[in-house]
Amino acid sequence: MQFLQNNSYRIYFIERFGIPEHVLNTYTFWERGRKVWAFSGELWDINGVEVFGIKALTKGRDLKPSTAFLRIVGKYAKKNVIFLDDNNTLAFLRGRELNIDYPADGGYVVVRRKDDVLGCGFYVKKEKRLISLIPSKYRLQETWV
Repeated sequence: MQFLQNNSYRIYFIERFGIPEHVLNTYTFWERGRKVWAFSGELWDINGVEVFGIKALTKGRDLKPSTAFLRIVGKYAKKNVIFLDDNNTLAFLRGRELNIDYPADGGYVVVRRKDDVLGCGFYVKKEKRLISLIPSKYRLQETWV
């Protein structure tokens, strides 16, 4: 399966999160199957390459941003950002759902604590519920803190 360049994915990050276009213009976006990769380096022959760049999105019913990519560009987000206090930060990083009322649209959100981008969450606005989408490999274990 080949990589196909599709830079229209920039529009998703601009519209959903208010990330400035100049930040996203440093990346080219490449799709392969259900995954979209962001790459900011100098391009060479990619024939036979399995992965390059960083996973930015997973395509499905909706586009789901990756925690890894949001940790890079999420600091520039101006909308659909939820800021957590210390207690909620620990719960979020442990993968727990939070009951929180926040002025964000429903759907995927950038989750932050002060200046730190924690990753991707899913906000259910009607239920005032934030679902942690921190991958299990990044989650805090109960014995760590």
